Amino acid sequence: MNSSPNSRERPKSGKGKFWITLIATIFLVAVVLVVASPWWHDKYFGMAQNEHAAVGSLRKINALQSQYAVGHANKGFTCELTLLRPTDKTGDALDPTAALLSGEWSGYKFAILGCAGEKNGIVTRYKAIAFPSAPGVTGVRAFCTDESGKIFYDHTTSASQCLALRQVLPD
Repeated sequence: MNSSPNSRERPKSGKGKFWITLIATIFLVAVVLVVASPWWHDKYFGMAQNEHAAVGSLRKINALQSQYAVGHANKGFTCELTLLRPTDKTGDALDPTAALLSGEWSGYKFAILGCAGEKNGIVTRYKAIAFPSAPGVTGVRAFCTDESGKIFYDHTTSASQCLALRQVLPD
């Protein structure tokens, strides 16, 4: 057995702990910077705001369709988004309803389709859709509604899938 001082294991110094602590600290700072960065915030919280605005806009379309149908009893619902002007004018140059009725608002595109009338020509059914103008950037879900007033969604950003699957958005 060799008992020279050079053959025995030396006790470990604190250098290993230093590097582990340093790497953990760098990792933690990187995570904080990513979470707090404006890009991350805009990408994820911005999409949530856009989706919330899209759902609210579809609710607004439903309300405007009801107003339109009451005011145009001989026509029923309209098949044109631009005809859904609210009766209460705001006079605001940045009126969100005016922007919505142009077909695009808060990162989403809107359209009315699937209008169906009775034999007498009165439109009794419609479908309204909202889908991200830049999928994955402005939103990750498509939303749709119809004359029932219920809001439906689809996780694939597909308006046609939204209309076909009719997954009710929880309140």
